[in-house]
Amino acid sequence: MKYSRSIVSLALLAGLGIGVVHAQAQGGSDSGGAPAFSEISKDGKGIKRSDIPKDVDALKQLRAHFPEADLNHDGKVDKGEYDAYVNKSNQPQQQR
Repeated sequence: MKYSRSIVSLALLAGLGIGVVHAQAQGGSDSGGAPAFSEISKDGKGIKRSDIPKDVDALKQLRAHFPEADLNHDGKVDKGEYDAYVNKSNQPQQQR
């Protein structure tokens, strides 16, 4: 009986691990496939428009609308600005 409990426990742990890996592979729950800020930022403080890769579909809108994402107009998008823009662009458009 003790042996079967161990198998069930291991199966549950494996299932939880797969869920975590899948969420990380998807870029997190709210990012819509956009890479993490830390993957783009060279210094960890901000992203310049030239730092944004051209070949990442999830970041094409950010590249095209960089001034809109740069809320304090300092020429860089910090982590808060990045997260706000990425999450805003992933929200479904409301119909009027």
